[in-house]
Amino acid sequence: MGEERFLDRIVSATRRRVAEKKEQVSVEALREKVAGASPPRRFAAALRPAGLGPARLIAEVKRASPSKGQLAEVLDPSGQARAYAEGGAAAVSVLTEPQLFLGSLDDLVAVRSATDVPILCKDFFLDEYQVYEARAAGADAILLICAMLDDRLLAQLFHLASLLGMESLIEAHSAEEIKRALRLQAESPIIGINCRDLQTFTVDTSLAARLGHLVPRSGILVAESGIADRVQAAQARAWGADAILVGEALVRSPAVTQATRALATAPGGTFARLFGRSERPFVKLCGISEPQHAVLASTLRADAIGLVFAPSHRQVSLDRARLVAQAATGPLIVGVFVNESADAIASIATDVGLGAIQLSGDEPPEVIAEVAEKTSLPVIKGLRLPSGSPDEALDEYALAGAALLLDTPSADGKYGGTGQVGDWTQAHRMARRWPIIISGGLTPQNVSAALVSILPAGVDVSSGIENNRAKDAAKMRDFVFQTREASRA
Repeated sequence: MGEERFLDRIVSATRRRVAEKKEQVSVEALREKVAGASPPRRFAAALRPAGLGPARLIAEVKRASPSKGQLAEVLDPSGQARAYAEGGAAAVSVLTEPQLFLGSLDDLVAVRSATDVPILCKDFFLDEYQVYEARAAGADAILLICAMLDDRLLAQLFHLASLLGMESLIEAHSAEEIKRALRLQAESPIIGINCRDLQTFTVDTSLAARLGHLVPRSGILVAESGIADRVQAAQARAWGADAILVGEALVRSPAVTQATRALATAPGGTFARLFGRSERPFVKLCGISEPQHAVLASTLRADAIGLVFAPSHRQVSLDRARLVAQAATGPLIVGVFVNESADAIASIATDVGLGAIQLSGDEPPEVIAEVAEKTSLPVIKGLRLPSGSPDEALDEYALAGAALLLDTPSADGKYGGTGQVGDWTQAHRMARRWPIIISGGLTPQNVSAALVSILPAGVDVSSGIENNRAKDAAKMRDFVFQTREASRA
C-alpha cells in the first residue's frame, strides 16, 4: 500500500470525506447541535497521576489499523467502553477514521452513551468542520497531529476546540514538533509523543523516554504506541509519562477488563517522583552524617542526601539524623536501611522526617510494597547484580514499585560503600530498560565518563567524596560540579 506515503494517503482521503460530509450536513446545522450539547468533561484533569500513582490510561476503541488490518471480528464500542471504565481507564479514545481504521462517529456516540469518563476523538483533523462534528457527537477532546498540520492550521483547530470547551492532545514525533506544540500551548500543554512513525509505521519505544524532558512538568505527557503489557506501561511511567494511550492490545485481549486493569495499575510512579522529566542527572550524596555537610549539599543543589541507618562507619544515630535532616534545605532526605523491618523503618521515617527510603540489603520484592504502604514514601532498591545478569532481573523490583539503584557486587558480602567500580557495559544496557541510579566507585574524576558511558538517570556517591572515611567538602563540590558539567555537555 506504500506505507511510506501513509500521511499523504490519509490527508487526501480525509479531505474527500470532509467535502462529501459538508454536502450532507451543513456546518450551521452542526453548530446548532453543538449549542445544545452537554458541556465537555475535563480531559486534562483526568490524565494527571496522583502522587506516586501509575500513569493514567487512555483506552482506545479501535476497529482496525493500516499495518495490522482488522483487530477484532466483532467490536461492540459500548461494551468495550464499559469494560475499559470498569478496569480503571481514565479516558477513552475513539478512532473515528472510516477508510483505513474502519471507525465512525457512530462509535463515539455509542461510547458516550456507555461511560462517563472523558472521550478523545482520534481522527486526522484537517478542517474546522471535523471539530464541530466531534463536539456534536459528544467528544471532550480531539487529537491534533503536528506532522499533518502547519502552524497556522494547528493553531486554528486548537483555538476552535478551546472555544467549544474541548481540550486538544497535540501529537508529536520529534523534538521540533514538541517545540511547535509548546509555542501553541506553553503553560499546561497536553502533548502525546507517538512512538510510531506515521510515515513508515515503525515503532521506537524509546522515543518518549528520549524526548519527554522537553515537555514541562506543568504539562501532561502522553506516551502513545508500543505499549502492550504491564512492564511497558510501567516503563512509560518511569520515564515520565503522565498517561499512556493503548488500543490494539486491549481490543485484541480476550479479557478486556482485566487487561485494562493491569495497564491502569502498572507502577513506575516512584521513578517519576524522583526524576520527573529532568534532563539533568539526579545526584545523591550518601553517607552524610554532619549538619554542615547537609548545608553544603543544599548549597550545591544536590537532589538528595543519604542517611545510613545500617551498621557501618557512616551509620547515624536518631539524634544525629534529626540534626542533619533539619540542616538540609532542598535535598530529598533518603534513609538507607539494610534488612530492617518495615515497622522499624516507618518509625524512623516519621521520627527523622525522611522523604524517601533506600533498601540496600537482601529485601525481596514483596517488602517494597510493605515499606511503601507503611511509610507512604518513595522506595529505592539497591541491587548488586553480577555481570551477565539478564535485563529482566530489574523488572520484578520495578514492578513492585521501587526505583532502582545499581551498585557494585561485593566479594565479602558487604552492602554498599565498597568503592569498587561496577560493570559499566551492563549498567548501560540496564539503563536503557529503566531509568536507574548508578553507584559504586564513582569519584569526581570518573563521574563524567560514567554519565557518558552509561546514560543513567542519576548517580549516587559516598566513598568517592570522602577523605580518610570522612566527607570532604572539596570533593563534594567537585563531584556535583563535574556531574552538572557533564550533563550540560
